[in-house]
Amino acid sequence: MKVMKQMLLATTLVTISGGAFASESAQTAPQPPCDAGFTTIVTGDYSKAPQQTCLPTDPKQAVTMKLGQTFTLSLPANPSTGASWALRSMPNSLMLLSVDYHNSSQCKKGMIGCGGLRSYTFEVVAAGVGELKLNYGRSWEKDSWESKNIAISVQP
Repeated sequence: MKVMKQMLLATTLVTISGGAFASESAQTAPQPPCDAGFTTIVTGDYSKAPQQTCLPTDPKQAVTMKLGQTFTLSLPANPSTGASWALRSMPNSLMLLSVDYHNSSQCKKGMIGCGGLRSYTFEVVAAGVGELKLNYGRSWEKDSWESKNIAISVQP
């Protein structure tokens, strides 16, 4: 029953966030405030600008979240080059709600080779520590993939 409620909540959150931004974000992604990617706390209050926090440059420094929070991890990406992000593993304290890609606001209609943001939205479902592990690269060039590990610390 708890899993069913979480799935219903996840579907509702994705529907609400998709509907609220459908006219703008379907076309463009917000500009990342830093080169390595950032997190955004999902509050559901779309009348205020979302709180964005740059990912730490030290992979051992944890991103701290609170139990019950929903957050989005956004990473720079350019799938038009054939490269994409792959989520390799995540801590048991997180539940993946959605994965999206949005072109940069600088991309004009019909423009080729323009980057944007790959976004993963998670709900924090348990306290603890863990690590998100992601790879970025082309599927046929696995020897040159970039690895990104993000330490996650969940407070009760």
